[in-house]
Order: sequence, then C-alpha cells, then structure tokens
Amino acid sequence: MATKKTYTVVAKPKEFLDKTPKAKGCTLAKDKDGYFVYTHRWASKRYKTIGAIPKKIIEFCESTG
Repeated sequence: MATKKTYTVVAKPKEFLDKTPKAKGCTLAKDKDGYFVYTHRWASKRYKTIGAIPKKIIEFCESTG
C-alpha cells in the first residue's frame, strides 16, 4: 500500500511566478520542514518562506521535469 503524502501543494503566488518563467513547470508545496519545489523526478531542500527559494533552484527543478 502507498504511503500517505506528508506535504500540501500550495498555490504559486505572483512573487514566485515573477522570479522566472520556468516557475510554471514545477509544483510548490509545504511540509513540516518548510516550502519546496518539486517535479516527479526531483525535490528541492526546504526553505522557511516561498520568497527564500532561489531562482536557480526553480530553474533546475523545471529542467528535471
């Protein structure tokens, strides 16, 4: 049986989408450790705020999906 997911998908705010056009290609989520971006292949480390996620991490994330 599959394990229950431990994160919640979060709507992407304008400040996140404005960092790079590639932000549309990944999913933004939050778990007990903070905010992160992911695709079906890769997930970033956790950050305290959405604004703290660097542009280069968003662009790398999009490139994996």
